[in-house]
Order: sequence, then structure tokens, then C-alpha cells
Amino acid sequence: MPRGIESTELPTGEELFLRGADCPFPSDNQAINQRRAEIEGQHPEGFPEDTILNWAVERGLIGNGEVVLAEISPTLRCSEACPGCPDSSLLLQEAITKGLAPKVEARASVEVMTARIKRLYDFGVRHFMFIGGTIDGLPETPILINFALSLDQAVRVSWFSDGIMQTDNDGDPAALFKRNVESGWIQKVASHVSMDYPYAGDIGSVFQDDNLPQTLPTKKGRGTQFANDPEQSRKFKSQYGLAFAVNLIREGVRRVVINTTVSTRNVDQVQAIYHQVSELQAFAEQIDSPTEVCWTFSPWIWRPHQARGDDPSQSPATLGLQLADMPAVNDVFSTILSDTHQRIAEDRPRVLANSAGFTQLLTDPSYRELVVNQDVPVGNRPVALQVNPDALVGLDPMFQGPEIFGPGAPQLRTLFGYLDRDPRRERNIFSKYSNPDQEWFPNIVAT
Repeated sequence: MPRGIESTELPTGEELFLRGADCPFPSDNQAINQRRAEIEGQHPEGFPEDTILNWAVERGLIGNGEVVLAEISPTLRCSEACPGCPDSSLLLQEAITKGLAPKVEARASVEVMTARIKRLYDFGVRHFMFIGGTIDGLPETPILINFALSLDQAVRVSWFSDGIMQTDNDGDPAALFKRNVESGWIQKVASHVSMDYPYAGDIGSVFQDDNLPQTLPTKKGRGTQFANDPEQSRKFKSQYGLAFAVNLIREGVRRVVINTTVSTRNVDQVQAIYHQVSELQAFAEQIDSPTEVCWTFSPWIWRPHQARGDDPSQSPATLGLQLADMPAVNDVFSTILSDTHQRIAEDRPRVLANSAGFTQLLTDPSYRELVVNQDVPVGNRPVALQVNPDALVGLDPMFQGPEIFGPGAPQLRTLFGYLDRDPRRERNIFSKYSNPDQEWFPNIVAT
């Protein structure tokens, strides 16, 4: 089931505080809960397996080939503790202690998951993104990925990894990475790696030697460190992410995508991250690696989390981009957008993977309040489908679907980067924000 805790109880004193500074749009959640109650009354049996697709087709919300993107989650469990992430290990332990989450996650068999993937392929999906949680160590991960790859040469497959399990403490490829290379699947997919902070060492030296010149942060005991300061989790995985990316490039994988979540805490680091990704791309060219290297971003998201019922104290608006951040945001993304247009004009590979419209939102000062309030309407039709660990299909990676799509559904508002992945201009909800005086370009993640 989609994550989130529904509540219709009156807020306590602490929640009233959150409703102000950290939860500015409580009506979003109220509207979603009201819609959920209506749907439950109409469909008390729910939408088991993949029956939600039938519901959407019957209402004209989706047709074959209209939605080409899907996220597949073999697990939602994760060992890291990034602030604002509903899969945080710290939040999970708290939920288990309170009896709000089971110790053992309900997960479908490989046979059932492959059947769901085939169902979505038959429905027109051509880009499968495997995400977690953390899926690196699952024995079914290569099986599911290979199955998706076998469906059609036109199918594109991506997966998310923080690189921690794939990389030893000295930066060398770990045994798991070597096994993945030997099996051959990792070379055929796009690997998405998180970097919310720049690499702290001498990145130039990294490229000159097979080994990292400095020891990476110690893995053992990091849980205690994250508990004291959850932001350290984002910094920790960023260092392993860079090391993992270098090892992937050396192996000549199809594509490496560096992902950055932009928040009020790291907005001053974006330019340095973009520069390091540009250096990664140049490194690939230097060693004649066929690996495409690019960078994608998403603002730190809180509004849809609160709308679906996540605890506002874990997804507070005050950790998202603030109006005080926006002059710096506009400056850095104007530089990135300008560099992208120059690269396109000179027929050089792009670094930026996002679309022109999505990037323009963070470039244009007239959109500052819209960005801060995450006030972009999703519309009334699915953009990306989802398969959860129990093989339940949803019409959206965050919501099951009926509560935000269809007649009578409230208008969900968000700025989540996964909604930018559709490369078709007419289907990308951010295209309308493009600068009409500049050349439009698509998001290339799903290509």
C-alpha cells in the first residue's frame, strides 16, 4: 500500500504548530482523506493486484501506451536515514516499536513481480525504474531487471543505488559490484546515484588512480551518527555515490545519472555538484568509456507527503526551499540552463538530464512562490505507474491513484522530479513553464 498514515483527528498543540510553519496547507490532506473515504465506500474491497488499471481505463483516465513510465519497488526498507525520506531506517524503527509497521515486510514472489512487469509492458510502459528502499543486496533485483530488459529492445531500464553496498571503504569495487559486473546486467542499465553534497576529497586524484586517495567514511556505526544528525546520511551516501559512479564509468555501463535533492540545507552546494558531474563526464571521455554521464535534480519535497498523510514533522515545509533561498537558486540554475543550451548548440553531450520546463521553474524569479509552495498541479491523469513490494499496482509512485485521479478527486500539487521524466513534450506537465524564447529540450532519463 502507498505509504502514509491517515488521520481525521483534531490536531494537538504540537500539530497546530506544525500546521503553521511546517504544514501550511492542511486542506490538502483533508481533501485527500475525504476522497479516500468516498472511494472506500464505493470499493470496499479495495484494488488488489493490478485491478487499479481496470478502474482507470473504465474512467478514461488512461489508455494503452499513454503512460510509458513505471517505478518498481521490490522493497521499501533502507539502512540509511536521510531526513524527509519515508523509508528512513530511523523512522522505520520508530514505526515498528509503535506497532505501526511490521518487522517483516510483505513482499511478493519473483514470479508475481515479473507478471506485474509484463502487465505494465503490455499496457505500454517502456521505461522501468527499479527503486527502494535499498535494492542492491536483494537476490531478485538482477532477476527482475533482466526480465524487464528481455521484453523488448526498446525497453529502457534504470535503477537506484546509493553505492554503499557496491563500494568498499577504500573506494574499490566491493564483491557485490564485481558479481553484478560478471553477471552483465549492470552494464545494460542506467544507474542512478545520489549526490546531495560534493565529494569532499580531491576529485582530480580520484580520476588519476584506480583507488580513491582518501578513505571513505566508515560504514560501521553510522546509524548512531545519523541519529544525532540525520543530514549526515545525505553527506555520507554522497561520498560513496561519487566512488560508485567512478567505478561504473570504468566498467563502461550504459549510463550514470547523478541525482541531487535540492533543499534549504544544500542549495549552496549545487554549483559544486554540477561541476563535479561535468568532471565525471569529462573523465568518461578521457578514458574512452561509453558511459553517458548526466545529472538530474528535484527540489526537496514536502507538500505531497503531507497531502497523503505523512507526519509533517518528518516532511516539514521549513526544510524545503524558502523564499530567502530563491535568489541563489535562480542564479545557479540560470548558469546550469545556460550551459545546457550552449552544449546543445555546440552538439556536445548534456550534463543536465531534466527538461527545459522543469529547470525554468528554478530559473525564473516570477516562479519563486510557486516553487516554495510546490504549487504545480499534477492534473487528472496518471504520469507514472508503480508496483509496490507486495505487487500492488498504483497509478502514481506516491499514491494508489483513486484519491488523486478521476471525477471528484482533489487537485494534487507538487514539484516532485519523477513527474518530469516523460520525454514527450505534450505529456510533460512542466512543459508549460518553458521559456518560449529559448529552445525546448526534453528530460532524457527515460531515453
